[in-house]
Amino acid sequence: MPQNPQNLPPEAQQMLGELQQSQQQLQQMEQQRMELRAHKSQIDKAVEALKETGEDEEVFRVVGPTVIKSNRDDLLEDLEEKQETLEVKLKSIEKKEKDVEDKAKENQEKLRNLMSGGSTEEAG
Repeated sequence: MPQNPQNLPPEAQQMLGELQQSQQQLQQMEQQRMELRAHKSQIDKAVEALKETGEDEEVFRVVGPTVIKSNRDDLLEDLEEKQETLEVKLKSIEKKEKDVEDKAKENQEKLRNLMSGGSTEEAG
């Protein structure tokens, strides 16, 4: 295989560019997934702590730089909604990651086939 990408046929250069773009997308998605999981972990801990508190105990919500007394059940409901939303977002990003990975694998196979003297139609 030629070392210099500029010596590659245009079709191979295009596929190489798509593979590089896929790699960047996967890195960004991995970062988003890690951030979502960290946020969800914090919410999970807060929900667990709230469930351990008695209904008559005072609870507080942090809003910006302010701490406000809150209703335990309302706060619990809000946090559980956030849990669900984050779970949906995580599943969505994981599906997108899989789609990008699958497309990248397909392009890698096409590129290998092209570089071994075949055509992209034979690999797809």
